[in-house]
Amino acid sequence: MKTLAIYRLPFLLLAAFALTFSSCKKDDPAKANPDEIPFPECEDVTIDDGIILRFEYTNYQGEQPSVTIIPDKTDKRVKYDTARYTPVREGNKIVITIPNIQLSDRDHNYIAKCVTIEEFDANRPSNDRWFEQTEFKNQREFSETKIATMLCLDVSSSLGADREQVKQYAIDFSSQIFETTSNESYVGLVLFADTVIAYPFTNDITDIENAIAGFPYPDLDAQTFTRLSDGIIAGLNALEEADLDVANKVLVAFTDGNDNGSNNPTTNQQIIKESPFPRYMIGLKGKGLEYNTNYLKGLASNETFFVEANNAFELQQRFNDINELIANIYTIIYNRSTQSFTPGVDEPIKLRAIFFAKPYKIQ
Repeated sequence: MKTLAIYRLPFLLLAAFALTFSSCKKDDPAKANPDEIPFPECEDVTIDDGIILRFEYTNYQGEQPSVTIIPDKTDKRVKYDTARYTPVREGNKIVITIPNIQLSDRDHNYIAKCVTIEEFDANRPSNDRWFEQTEFKNQREFSETKIATMLCLDVSSSLGADREQVKQYAIDFSSQIFETTSNESYVGLVLFADTVIAYPFTNDITDIENAIAGFPYPDLDAQTFTRLSDGIIAGLNALEEADLDVANKVLVAFTDGNDNGSNNPTTNQQIIKESPFPRYMIGLKGKGLEYNTNYLKGLASNETFFVEANNAFELQQRFNDINELIANIYTIIYNRSTQSFTPGVDEPIKLRAIFFAKPYKIQ
């Protein structure tokens, strides 16, 4: 996972804007942006690349603080878990957290290069009511966000000589996750063929290497079956049971075939589709005789979470594509003072996060 800003790390952690409103105007109002979209602080994007999330904050006396996303004023490309969140008091500040934000539409995912968070002040000039408080811009903090990824890997004999490459791609995939989050993220592993074995979550690449080396692989000349849905369900169960300090949990599954070894595959398919965890599917065409694109696509959370390769050479890029998708799930953290307000008198504080993002489409 990366945070935003110029570092492009998997999740976004922004902090620290105080409550005090500034009354200063821009030096030259004639040059103000009439659409009130600020110029981005990162390169290779323009104001036209802004994707806006609008939300409101309250901290009324006698009530818990709350944050509410405003759907009708938020870009449809912003995907989030729920519209309401409860900020947490930490010392002399209230920490607003909106996790698991994704930027996507039917055709593209979007990679945010940087983000700007602004507040609204109706007392400012009409073309300058959204603003950042410059006194606090230097107090932003950036941090890497943690994720638990369950990697479910088909290692059946139908892979043939490509199995060794698949094993290496899994190691490389895990290594990339660890490297981008300073080993604070976790990878779990499920290897399956006729046998399904789940390995514990770890943040040590040596554990992944040892697990992959020690699996009882079927002979390449043997006729084996693929317990695909059994393997995925084992991974989802491990995610459910994992007590890890992470912001998000996802599952990534790879196969070159279909489910021809699990009992009750239709029931299993329904269980998988009802899981709350994001599911990414990687398919390798041209190996398993029963390969079924539509079936695999149906196991993913949505069509943009499904990729397939025509051969083992393309497969490496497909693993990289999924790593890119996982890396671009964002969390906003915005700090305010503990100042309280009067219900029925003070309006909610209006805020917006502007993601300056470029489309990313898997070919």
